[in-house]
Amino acid sequence: MASICRSSIMKVFNSVIRGLCLLVLMLGLCTLSGCGEEQDEERHSRREPRVEADDESGISQGDQDESKELQSGQDREDPGEDADSDTKEPVTMAQLLNEMNGNGSAEGEDLSDTVLWFNATYAPLTYSNGGNWRLVGGMEPSYYNERLEKVLLERDWDVVDRESAVETIEWLREEGHRETFRNYRQELEEMELLDVDADVFLEAITSTEMEGYLFRYVIVYSLYQSGLDEDAIAAWDLCRINQLCGDFYICGYLTYEEAMDISLENSLVLQKKYDSWDELVNSYMLGYQFWKSDPCTTEDSPTLQRYQYYEMLLEMLDGPYELDWNMELKKDW
Repeated sequence: MASICRSSIMKVFNSVIRGLCLLVLMLGLCTLSGCGEEQDEERHSRREPRVEADDESGISQGDQDESKELQSGQDREDPGEDADSDTKEPVTMAQLLNEMNGNGSAEGEDLSDTVLWFNATYAPLTYSNGGNWRLVGGMEPSYYNERLEKVLLERDWDVVDRESAVETIEWLREEGHRETFRNYRQELEEMELLDVDADVFLEAITSTEMEGYLFRYVIVYSLYQSGLDEDAIAAWDLCRINQLCGDFYICGYLTYEEAMDISLENSLVLQKKYDSWDELVNSYMLGYQFWKSDPCTTEDSPTLQRYQYYEMLLEMLDGPYELDWNMELKKDW
């Protein structure tokens, strides 16, 4: 399993993080300061952190009870820091393998290749939630799923209606966690830590009371050292636009046509920005790792687990990544 993890790390960071510098930082930070542990405060984004609903959150106790009743392990990719839950029941690898071998139900809707391409941009999340990539939003439109989506979108995204749904899409398009990344980089710049050697950086960051999620600073530093900036994690924000369009359709905040129109515009941007599914997913995973502040050095790393879903989906018969990356995306709905 350790060799699989190391292989996944190299794939995720292909052409992004070179040599042993980052690995040294990972291990050093984990040993010296418990890197990757969530802090109590995150002050870099107006949408961070998102916490479990409480009596002061604006969600009624009845809504909280409904959320507990409805939630079946949905990892909603909210812009804050998600928490582990005893109710989380992601699809197992055995279930996914079963579907890959033709023993599961993956027929879904009769969607066009263009819409299936949209779905493929967030398929690893869909399967980590036990959903079906051949369905918009990973699930069938129904009264139950509409209730589920509304509860989770309010809890995790502050989305309660059409207006806040559109606002969230614009936030992801214009800012997202790329803005958070810029704020972390600005902090390191003010501390004059961007251009120092790795050992100097390691000593400084472990001896300073940093106010954010510690490993995010490591990612920012490493990307800067490789000549890269916040655009390296852009797919994390942009793929979630397609994901949320599916969610907003399911709960009725957008019509099907509106959701697909936004996904088309966004997906054309993705095609221009990346050359392959691998490039897209590597950027997405790097953004996911940044969001989670995940050192990615243990077998239970959320980033490695998410990447393994991608690897499994690569092998799926008639799976999402058999779709041609460069296919002509067109409005056919």
